[in-house]
Amino acid sequence: MSDSISTSSAPKPVGSYPHARRVGELLFLSGVGPRVAGSGDGDSRVPGLEINENGEVVKFDFSAQVHAVFANVKAILEASDSSWNELVDITVFLVNMKRDFKTFNTIYAEYFPSSSENRPCRTTVEINCLPTPIAIELKCIATVKTN
Repeated sequence: MSDSISTSSAPKPVGSYPHARRVGELLFLSGVGPRVAGSGDGDSRVPGLEINENGEVVKFDFSAQVHAVFANVKAILEASDSSWNELVDITVFLVNMKRDFKTFNTIYAEYFPSSSENRPCRTTVEINCLPTPIAIELKCIATVKTN
């Protein structure tokens, strides 16, 4: 059994793919960024990011992007009959590891404290760019109960 899932509670995918795909008791999320829910199709509203008409960054707040990406993951999980506590694996893509890793780790610990029963596995890698002007993207796997 396999189901594709899309939700208006998260940003539209920037390509021809669903927000998530359920296979049995596993839920695979497509790459999720911090764009504003409902944005897409050339609309790249990103919390904490302001770009001027010349394409230059005027304002950059990585923390705002981290909180936004977590909110988008949570929205997709909930639309998929799963939840934050069902996350089992997270791959983090950062465009600037040196600048952003420490901030990410600090915020991540707020969402997954060491005292928490659910601490998913995690891999963090640096990449050279993403398809929209964002600094972070997450790829997640969660569990979901079958009906």
